[in-house]
Amino acid sequence: MAAPALVGFIFDLDGVVVDSNRLHVKSWQAVADRHGYPLAESAHIGKCGLRTTAVIRDLLQWPVTDAEAQRIGWEKEELYRDWIRADGIRAIPGVLEFVRQTRALGIPCAVGSSAPRDNVAVCLQALGLTHAFQAAVSGEDVTRGKPAPDIFLAAAAAITTRPEDCVVFEDAPAGVAAAQAAGMRVVALTTSHPRDDLTGADRIVQDFTELAPQRLCGESG
Repeated sequence: MAAPALVGFIFDLDGVVVDSNRLHVKSWQAVADRHGYPLAESAHIGKCGLRTTAVIRDLLQWPVTDAEAQRIGWEKEELYRDWIRADGIRAIPGVLEFVRQTRALGIPCAVGSSAPRDNVAVCLQALGLTHAFQAAVSGEDVTRGKPAPDIFLAAAAAITTRPEDCVVFEDAPAGVAAAQAAGMRVVALTTSHPRDDLTGADRIVQDFTELAPQRLCGESG
């Protein structure tokens, strides 16, 4: 059965497609130790949905210049990617089957992530999903990161779907706010944050094992 017309799915990456928090914490700890800075937010640092430089300046508040933040951020992300290339990364429960069903229905899909472009590519390759999405928009492709709507609006445009006809899958409050600001419906996963932190979402589930793409299309009218 074909999917209803003009419906698009947009997936965040971390905590939605890949179970990445452990590797993010590990790589942040490595660069913090290397440069002698504290890591007070280590338990949540991979779950915040912010761009790397925003984590350094706004969340960790390390006393560095913009240029130093860029350089340290690059070091952190390169470590993270090296570990994925060497050992792979786990998928969020149910996401691989959900994406397979989505493709079979012909639903246009995009990734919309604050992560660097190279992170998106490495993660999708590790899971065999490189060709599963028609488009991928990263934090490098827009001026403003989440909670601004720019990433999701760019992703909708890339799959030629109106924002109001898109469903976003998110795991972080900043991502939920970004999707709302874009005028999109939001399904939040409790893979990274408790339900109480995701109350702005239209629907909250544990993971993709609770979701069926065809039913979501039917709910989107």
